[in-house]
Amino acid sequence: RKRVTIGVEMAANPSVLFLDEPTSGLDSRSARIVMRAVRRIAASGRTVICTIHQPSFEIFSMFDNLLLLKKGGWTVYNGDLGPSRQSELTGDNFNTAGNLIRYFENCAVGVVPHQVGKNPAEFMLETIGAGTSAGNGVPGQGGVDFVACYNQSQMATVINQKIAAFQAGEEIRFTSSYAASHLRQAMLSIERWLMSYWRNVAYNFTRLVIVLVVALLFALSIVNERIEEIHDQPTLQSFNGAIFSGVFFTSAVQAVMTVTVIGDSKMVFYREQAAKMYSPAAYLFGLTIAEIPWMISVVLLHTAIFYPTSHLYDDADYVGHYMFAMLLFSTMFCYWGQMLSAILPTTEVASLACGASLGVMNLYSGFFMPESAIPYPWKILFLISPARFGLKATMPRQFYCDKSCIKEDQATGEVINCNDPTSNLLSLRDTPFLGKGPGCSVMVDASGYVTSKKGVEWTLENLGVAAPPYKVTVWDYFKVTTESTEEHVWQFTFAMIGFLVSWPQNPEPRMPSVICVRGWKLT
Repeated sequence: RKRVTIGVEMAANPSVLFLDEPTSGLDSRSARIVMRAVRRIAASGRTVICTIHQPSFEIFSMFDNLLLLKKGGWTVYNGDLGPSRQSELTGDNFNTAGNLIRYFENCAVGVVPHQVGKNPAEFMLETIGAGTSAGNGVPGQGGVDFVACYNQSQMATVINQKIAAFQAGEEIRFTSSYAASHLRQAMLSIERWLMSYWRNVAYNFTRLVIVLVVALLFALSIVNERIEEIHDQPTLQSFNGAIFSGVFFTSAVQAVMTVTVIGDSKMVFYREQAAKMYSPAAYLFGLTIAEIPWMISVVLLHTAIFYPTSHLYDDADYVGHYMFAMLLFSTMFCYWGQMLSAILPTTEVASLACGASLGVMNLYSGFFMPESAIPYPWKILFLISPARFGLKATMPRQFYCDKSCIKEDQATGEVINCNDPTSNLLSLRDTPFLGKGPGCSVMVDASGYVTSKKGVEWTLENLGVAAPPYKVTVWDYFKVTTESTEEHVWQFTFAMIGFLVSWPQNPEPRMPSVICVRGWKLT
């Protein structure tokens, strides 16, 4: 894991690599493997600045230079750890720390000499008083001031001269903050997210199973009913409710499930964005594209189970439009969940907000209350609710008929009197009307709901009777009670397309309000 983390940072091609205790929590073998990888990075020409905790002699000998700070941040050594020597066992070159040992032994009288075979790291810490034992100062003089010793040394003089010789170079300017072009970033992001989704079995398999269960649950509730054979209000309401539930809850599942995807990837995004690996737009564009194949799978599974089991209209044009509208509806809800997860600080808060927003969308979708029945200011929730787009695009066509019992909706010169007491009209698909569409069957409005919506005068003028019961087609009843029209189907279909294109889905993930960053210490 440590090497993978280093590799991720190296992907940004840094000129300087900072490592804060890369061997912490590792055993001696793992620490040696990690430090050998770091050593190979340094050998490639990159500068590696690394803090280390209790290094073994083998690991300590891999370092070329050492900056040793005493308590308080005072420098007591800043130089190379040579001379180097070739190992008789491995043949690799390593630094013996001879310069470090001679420096401290010659720094002041009374410093205990280094014992042959002892780890130089332990020797230097014990010498300055930072090891497990007290400092080895001159007895009776309060210890050696190694800070003053360093400031007066030739080592400090040489380093100060090098610093003074530095001159301001030409200002470095880049045309972009990122190494790759935006197109390259987008392509790599798409490839990465597609692979991530393929491996995320729990996420995708779970939502496919839920879609299957939802489709079976609501389709089996009306398996014995057919839209072409509906002749009463209770059956129509049951059919209408089952279709609404199947459409809405299939789409709502996508919003609930997708909240965790961005929530779980936020920390990776923060780290890689800080390294300028790619822009937020490329990162989220890849996530957006990666959802589309799975949305298609969701819609295909839903349609394959729900559509034939519910005995919906099997005309190819109707099936194709239903699948297309469901794809837009499910995708819109999926991006809604991603947007909430991105703009809210935690996954838990996003999940709560997603559940609450879906409840509001459900209530003000136009299914339970038509637009005319919703008072202000609550009508605003209906107007901004994305759910009404999907319902208006998917449901009306399943009840549509091109013939009508309502006089004002009939074609010029066409006379259809469904309430003629001398006729027993059951469907406008029959001769001589030859209506087309699933909602041409004639039903009885025993409750007078159409009259309550339109008034007695309208009912008398258009249906030929003043009071219930009277006959209308399924489409007539659905159109009046839900305030839908055939034009709404395509209007709201294109509205969903515009909604998806213009909607700022997937904004840049919000950073936490408080970030704790460990301070660097170079020892």
